Amino acid sequence: MKKIAFILMTLLIVSCATENKSDEVVRDLAKKDIIEKMDLPEGTKFNDQDVEVTETQAAEGSLGVVYIVKITIKSQDREGNEVIKTHTMNYKKVGDGSLSAKDYELISFE
Repeated sequence: MKKIAFILMTLLIVSCATENKSDEVVRDLAKKDIIEKMDLPEGTKFNDQDVEVTETQAAEGSLGVVYIVKITIKSQDREGNEVIKTHTMNYKKVGDGSLSAKDYELISFE
């Protein structure tokens, strides 16, 4: 009985660790994609507070997981006023793994 409990706990810990890594992969992919889509300078940096990743189940009738990423971009206009824009990106998990950017596909950008 102790062996079964140990195995279940191990699987739980491994699955949680993989989930956190997949969030980080999606977060990094979104940062790269927003720089490309918005034609931002190559050295643009984002704080963790600027990028929010939410995992949801795909729509009924389709398989997989959809990640909703909200990225806040802060800039200044010519008068020096702060301009805050929030963009939403949806990623669909298309690969079997979860630790590579190739396993995710950008399905919408707003």
